[in-house]
Amino acid sequence: MVTPTARALFAGAIVAGAMGVSMPAFAHPHVFVESNVEIVGDKTGRFTAIRNVWRMDELFSSSVVVDFDSNANGALDPAELDAVGETIRQSIVDWRYYTFAELGSRDVKFTDPDKVHAIFEEGQLILFFEMPVAEEIDLRTQPIKVSNFDESFFVAFDFKDVDAFKLIGLPDGCRKALDVPDEDEAAQEWMDSIASLGPDEEVGEEGGQFADVMATRLEVSCGAQS
Repeated sequence: MVTPTARALFAGAIVAGAMGVSMPAFAHPHVFVESNVEIVGDKTGRFTAIRNVWRMDELFSSSVVVDFDSNANGALDPAELDAVGETIRQSIVDWRYYTFAELGSRDVKFTDPDKVHAIFEEGQLILFFEMPVAEEIDLRTQPIKVSNFDESFFVAFDFKDVDAFKLIGLPDGCRKALDVPDEDEAAQEWMDSIASLGPDEEVGEEGGQFADVMATRLEVSCGAQS
């Protein structure tokens, strides 16, 4: 079952993205997510997968109950939760599941998740899924930066602190460092990128970079400290 509310709230990012340059000034997030990310590897320091655990805000969660409670019992049964997860999985594929890992100046390649699992807990929808890494990455020689963010600025991901990122299965010597951008500096960086455009250049793609420069990232390295 594909319902209008669940798809619209995630796919509404298309509308926000189309706003281009006006987006940071007038648009704001409509879905709020408390995010936890697990960076999964092996004892050799190889990066193998990312696992996302997202606790959705209460308003979004309640709207999902209204749309997916097909037997009208006021709760989401296992089959209904499966339908929620599959609808969301299909809805966010075009946004790369809001999941990014950067290796230098390029993005790491991931395999799409087989399933987005959904549970309901204390009035909030919780989603969790794993994305295997689709290339060989040795964290002993190549640090990465990981994050969840929505380039359209429609979905806002919040990380409480560095403990929202966990290293799973990696060697004890691996390190993590949280990079939280200063809001004023991030806004100025975005404005500078817009100001550098020529009079005939499009600004739509640059509009989407505002969420990028605002995103909290975690750097992970397993190499020897200098």
